[in-house]
Amino acid sequence: MRHALRWWKRPRLALLIPVVPTSAYSLSLAKMLRELCDAIDCRVAIHEVDVASSPFDPALIEHFDGFIIPGSVASAYDKATYPWTSHLEATIRRLHARGRPMLGICYGHQIISQALGGRVEHNSAGLQAARCDFDVTALGASLGLGDGTAALQYHHNDCVTRLPPCAANLGCSASCPAHASALFASPTTSRMAVSRGVPADPPIGITLQGHPEFSTPAGAAILLDILHGEEGGAERYGDSARDADGRTAAQAHKITRAVMGLLWPKAFAES
Repeated sequence: MRHALRWWKRPRLALLIPVVPTSAYSLSLAKMLRELCDAIDCRVAIHEVDVASSPFDPALIEHFDGFIIPGSVASAYDKATYPWTSHLEATIRRLHARGRPMLGICYGHQIISQALGGRVEHNSAGLQAARCDFDVTALGASLGLGDGTAALQYHHNDCVTRLPPCAANLGCSASCPAHASALFASPTTSRMAVSRGVPADPPIGITLQGHPEFSTPAGAAILLDILHGEEGGAERYGDSARDADGRTAAQAHKITRAVMGLLWPKAFAES
């Protein structure tokens, strides 16, 4: 029988919150992620760190087993409005150089890509919201994201238009060229993983444009609240966001289980 992993053995993850936490989304980030982890029996300890008010202290990097950068109202390329962006990019580069596991979600996907040499732009296709499907690459399939197509809940206006050299594309669609990526130590390692369709070593980071945390009770309520605040949002996207048949949630759980297993396998270990 499987037992819960004792709390002191659980991977310690720093949740780097990239916005002054005032919105319902930012205030509920840890709750949504804990609900998501509980749903897949993933045992981690999540510690919130505000990186918008002050830079992350590099001396604390070794205190954590990994880092999560979630969504944000900020645009990765708007450093005039969000001057703390440069500090966050410097932190990302330090984490990557030290091989520290990272998970990026939505804005996290974008800012990690930008910090490591990729490009983020306003999405010419406009807002993507609620359920969105994407084609999984051969490498994405080998890492457990699914076969053929996959889907997550979304809410974003920007997208990664060019991945950094150290990243490999795990999924794409006509409206978004990079739905997910795997981060490797070097461009050479990334190219080898793409050419083989299977990495020689597990990636040191995964980024997702979608929001797996929206496929939780707290997350679904927040997504619907966001959509109700936009003109026509609830009418256009409401049914998809509610996910009545649970299909999107099932895929979110599958993707999250694969990602967390790659980055923090001890989160699934028995006590």
